[in-house]
Amino acid sequence: MGHMDDPTRRLLFWLKAPFAVDIGLGLVGLGFLAGGRIATGVIVLCFGAARAVAGAIALWILTPRLLARQRDREAAAAAED
Repeated sequence: MGHMDDPTRRLLFWLKAPFAVDIGLGLVGLGFLAGGRIATGVIVLCFGAARAVAGAIALWILTPRLLARQRDREAAAAAED
């Protein structure tokens, strides 16, 4: 079984991956600010910040649950052996 075959690891990856997009949005927002387009830059920065906060909350809530589920599955598999 490969690393990304585990549904828990795959879900955690897809919860973490969007943070790269949030960093990109931050850079684009800063570019708009540096270019003098203040309103557009602020909107893009706020959108990126909102996405990052939502992603962090999702990770904070879901990660412990997913890891507990994975431990339960591993314990059940070990008990079967």
